[in-house]
Amino acid sequence: MKSKWEEPPSKDSLSVRVFTSRLLGGESNLVLHGGGNTSVKTDEKDHTGRPVRVLRVKGSGSDLASITESGFTALRMDDLEAARETEAMDDFTMSDYLRKSMLDPQQASPSVESFLHAFIPYKYVDHSHSDAILSITNTDLTDDEVQKILGDVIVLPYIPPGFKLAKAVLSVIERTGTSRGIVLRKHGLFTFSDDARRSYENHISIVSKAEDYIASRKKGDFFVPAYDKITIDEKSFVPKLRGLLSSRSKKIVLVDTSGPALKIARSKEAEAICNYGPATPDMLIRTKYDFLYIKDPDETEKLILEYRKKYAKEHSEYASSFPMHDPNPSVIVIRGFGIITNAATYKECRIILDQAMHSFTVNALADAVSKHVFITRAEAYEMEYWPLEEAKLKKHRPRKLEGTVSVVTGAASGIGLEAFRALSSAGSHVIAIDLDPGIMDLAVQVSKESSAENMPVVADMSDEKSVTSLYLEAIRKFGGVDIVFNNAGILKTAPIDKITMKDMDTMYQVNARGTFLITREAFRIMKAQGIGGNFVFNITKNLTNPGEEMTMYGTTKAFAAHLSHYVAKEGGKYRIRSNIINPDKIFRGSKIWENGVLESRAKAKGQTVEEYKTQNLLRIEVLPSHVAGVLLALLDEDSFGTTTDAMIPVDGGIK
Repeated sequence: MKSKWEEPPSKDSLSVRVFTSRLLGGESNLVLHGGGNTSVKTDEKDHTGRPVRVLRVKGSGSDLASITESGFTALRMDDLEAARETEAMDDFTMSDYLRKSMLDPQQASPSVESFLHAFIPYKYVDHSHSDAILSITNTDLTDDEVQKILGDVIVLPYIPPGFKLAKAVLSVIERTGTSRGIVLRKHGLFTFSDDARRSYENHISIVSKAEDYIASRKKGDFFVPAYDKITIDEKSFVPKLRGLLSSRSKKIVLVDTSGPALKIARSKEAEAICNYGPATPDMLIRTKYDFLYIKDPDETEKLILEYRKKYAKEHSEYASSFPMHDPNPSVIVIRGFGIITNAATYKECRIILDQAMHSFTVNALADAVSKHVFITRAEAYEMEYWPLEEAKLKKHRPRKLEGTVSVVTGAASGIGLEAFRALSSAGSHVIAIDLDPGIMDLAVQVSKESSAENMPVVADMSDEKSVTSLYLEAIRKFGGVDIVFNNAGILKTAPIDKITMKDMDTMYQVNARGTFLITREAFRIMKAQGIGGNFVFNITKNLTNPGEEMTMYGTTKAFAAHLSHYVAKEGGKYRIRSNIINPDKIFRGSKIWENGVLESRAKAKGQTVEEYKTQNLLRIEVLPSHVAGVLLALLDEDSFGTTTDAMIPVDGGIK
């Protein structure tokens, strides 16, 4: 590993701290998804203007790769150093102590390793979970052997993060002398100095020594393909797998069959490594100890049930004082196919996948260095059920549709765009379909607004190949589908005797054929999942109250309405619900009223445009947000969980 040092843009201590933290955070082999932490000791002023010695340490939710000055929480050093004489402190007492020591109570909670940073008597402290360091310390090598490899460092045994670890570091820090760092077995590396560059470059130098040693021990490539690549009918297998993994709550399932994942899945090493545990104990909270290895996809259900049983047994033995986490495997390796992860959100799936990939590398290298050794099962469950994390879980309130996958057609404008936004804000991952290429930019915007990953698709939904292709892509990214909002539609008015077959066919292609294809493919997926599902059809008040010159629109929408009835009839036994929303005169943002259609309809009624918009019993304009609100209500299992084959008007009341 090479130093990337260059002169920071500012000499201010905190600015320098941000600069070097980003150097560490930019290396995925050092820091992964918010891991690691850094600190700096500074002189500042409190709220009264009095000078105070401060520890600025990475705050909760910050990522070293992108951290800013506000990402470092300020703690009073006098308070922290007063704890040096304290013999012991449990996690909750420690957390409370740290909160009371904060200079600004509004800042993010400080790192649980704040005491450790405070007790190290140097201005700058850098901590990472280096893959190379872990590859050496996750072995049976003695402390002396590790020290000989890494040079002038102190080696400590594995101790869970918290006050006990801080006290252990305190007990040895006075004899560091010229030591350049502290290595915590199965945890990571700390370096320190009063000079930011020296602390950073000591870090890089020690990691480089580890890399050089590994290179000297590594004999050839690992994860050499030993098994043939296999193909799986993903459109049936993955949704069924998702249903199994959603035994407690709906899960997003991410399938990775790319080169690195496939290489691992085809290797001999993978099977054994699946039972090694992750690269470092802090990953256990997401990955669990064991990854599930599947030799034969036909045995998937049996193996998942066995995994659950084993997990429940170990929970009762090691962590019975806490409610059991979801007993399903977080990481699954299918021989010859790839790696699959699952979690409540796509983002969590990605994090787990990255942690799994690093774990495979670290653990394979550990075997190359010597013999892999990890923490005990008891220690692992202690970490997975860490009281501070359990307290966070109790406070966590998932969004209403977290873990679900939705399809919205006609998602680039009007009702479709509002539904896209509403579903995303509720936590659903939306497959947003539209012919308009603008859906790509809109999807980026909606993702930023909602913090929910989505999948924008530019597609002709009347084309069968396009529809089957987009669903396969959705299965690989999210695992399946739970909700379909059949919203897309086009409108052209004409008296019956003026209708051309070209116009009629065009209307049918979108309003009827396209809606059928979107529905059929999703219905197949929902059946395979076995966890229910929801269809909501945006039809029209013309279904029940036909208007003149609306033949093409009304009849093709009637096809879609009847399709909804059949979905309800045939889907009931699979807990698949299907309902209809009948909006009327939704103009804002809608493309079907463009090109003079709105003005033409108002003129036909002998009204102004404004009169036409509010021609209902409530005398108000009906908005896309009103339709999206009804959509969300229909999806609420507590309110409408037993409602299917129903039809709800959203029209202000028809006169």
